[in-house]
Formats: sequence, C-alpha cells, structure tokens
Amino acid sequence: MQKPVQEVISLLFSDQPGIIADWAIKQLGLEESWRASNDDGAVEHVELRWAKSRISINATREGQEITGKTSLGLRLDDAASVKALYQQAIEFGAEIRMALTESKVALSFTVADPDGNEWWVNAETGFLDQLREAR
Repeated sequence: MQKPVQEVISLLFSDQPGIIADWAIKQLGLEESWRASNDDGAVEHVELRWAKSRISINATREGQEITGKTSLGLRLDDAASVKALYQQAIEFGAEIRMALTESKVALSFTVADPDGNEWWVNAETGFLDQLREAR
C-alpha cells in the first residue's frame, strides 16, 4: 500500500496573487510551477517552488477575512548564496525589513512583498545542527 502524501505547503492569500508571485520570482529567484486564471483572466492561484518546497499564492475570496500578514523562511546552503540574493534584492529595489545580519544561528535578511508579508532568507551557521545532534 502506497503511503499517503503528507507535506506542509506555505500559503499566502492576496488580492493580487500574480503581482506577489512576480515579485517573489524577480526579487528572490523563486520558480513558477504553474499559474491559473479565472474566466475573466484574473490570476487566482500561483504555485512557486523553492528547492523542494512549494508556496501557494491564492486570491482572497469574497467574504474571506485574512487577519494578518505572514512570514516565510527561505533557507539556503551557504552564506555566499544569501549575500548574492541580498544584493539582488537591493538591486531590484526590495523593501528591506532587516538588513543582512550575522548571528550565532544564521546569516540572514528579511524583505517585504507588496502586500507586506515578510520573506526571511537565511543560511544556518552550523550551530543549530550541533543543538539538533545533542538531542
């Protein structure tokens, strides 16, 4: 018997999912899997990929109340990749919410999309792996 699919997919809701998807592709280098429009041509759903992860950006429905903004984390393998993506975000005029910062845990930065959702980009330093191994 085949094991059922079990995964976590990050969801964003927006009045303009196409604009948010285009922003993430341009600012952060995510890849589009697919895009679906309604009969009037308005984008209703976009699926983006980040390595093996998926982010689903969906149109806000009439009567749907979104209570707040969300935060997404994008993890990279190394500091050089984080620095390169940070430079790209600056060059494209991203709204930087947290400048490139190095801590004991990660090298990271945070940018906001046009809806105000925050995208945290990071590469771990190895410290968390030590904590994970200790358990």
